[in-house]
Amino acid sequence: MTPTSLAKAVRRVLPELRSPRSRHPRTAPPGPVAAALAGMAWVFGTSLWAAGPALAVSLGEMADEAAGDLETVPGLIAIAFYIIGAAIVGFGLLKLKRHVDHPQQTTFGSGLIAILIGVALIAAPAVINALGATFGVDGGSHTVLKPRL
Repeated sequence: MTPTSLAKAVRRVLPELRSPRSRHPRTAPPGPVAAALAGMAWVFGTSLWAAGPALAVSLGEMADEAAGDLETVPGLIAIAFYIIGAAIVGFGLLKLKRHVDHPQQTTFGSGLIAILIGVALIAAPAVINALGATFGVDGGSHTVLKPRL
């Protein structure tokens, strides 16, 4: 799929997504949904034509490439821990603010527990790396064994 054919397909689909199917008063045009779908189609389409050719000749080379791609997974998991932890800390701070505003409705402990869980999630990648270094595994790079075929 070339970029021009993908652009033509998106241009054909977008007007249909913008216009409501029925003229019912409660129906609104799905503007953000259409934009999200168009963005996903563009990213997916550009990744298809921008990706290099698959040059693996043997099964061993394909397994080696797959193992090389899996080396980025621990970093992605660490990023997910940071983002989720920061969101939970923010939620805990909001719970503490609610407790200050309305002490009878929200307990102090709920906000404190949320903050502690968020801090534990933020610290988890560093703790896991320290434990791995203690036991001789360097930063997750040896967790994926490359097969030798």
